[in-house]
Amino acid sequence: MKDIDTLSGKKFIRRKDLTPLVRLEIAYKALMAITYGLWGTITELSKEHAVSRTFIYSLSSVLLESGTNIFSGVISKLNPNIKKTLMSYILALRLEGRCSIQSISCLLKRFECKNTSEGYISQVLKKIGSILPSTLKNEDKYLQFVIFASDEIFSKGKPILVTVDPISSAILRIELVEKRTAEAWKHHWNCIEDDGYIALYLVCDGGKALDKAHKDLLSDVLKQPDTYHAVAHILGIHDKRLEQAAYKAIEKEYKLNEIIGANITEELLN
Repeated sequence: MKDIDTLSGKKFIRRKDLTPLVRLEIAYKALMAITYGLWGTITELSKEHAVSRTFIYSLSSVLLESGTNIFSGVISKLNPNIKKTLMSYILALRLEGRCSIQSISCLLKRFECKNTSEGYISQVLKKIGSILPSTLKNEDKYLQFVIFASDEIFSKGKPILVTVDPISSAILRIELVEKRTAEAWKHHWNCIEDDGYIALYLVCDGGKALDKAHKDLLSDVLKQPDTYHAVAHILGIHDKRLEQAAYKAIEKEYKLNEIIGANITEELLN
């Protein structure tokens, strides 16, 4: 399907059987299903035409937007102010409420908002994410000296490198990478410095990639070990040792109970 994604601008290989008329039919059926809450229709369309549910939601969104522009609100009563408010609700629930897309959809329906489908919410979040830069821009004409607090989080098994300024809580850079290597961290910090933020010192855990990147790129910057990780690693060693000892004791007790539960003689019991 060689279609331009209305949110990210990416192109896909076009399927000849999905003609404009077929796409319009899919979009119409999907839009009606979303509007009237017809459960299962999106899945049926997905199976019938061998396309993803995201693709179907994308078509319905395009039809809704086009119809709104053509018919001046006959299909949708969402004016720009209402749409802006809806987006603020979605962002607040996602970022501050830490809600899943399914939970956001449920809550918006409870508030009787328009466009509450999971596909629409997902598209809004992707669109906003694609617009926001990965690195914070320094609006000042002078360089700013900040603290680099760097760590990684994970999304579906893939690492996301994050560096924040712990004083202002500003996210200096956030990016999804394939692997958390020293090269990835060096590129990460270079991008921050290119945008006008220079490290006073670095706060991070004792990860091998972070340690190597620090020695290669920021060796002149003092590295402060992350207290939480330092303590957690020590406690983790003790926790693992005690857990292994506990399992060994449980296994020994289990075997003894098996022996006692058998046809035991008085001599064996003693």
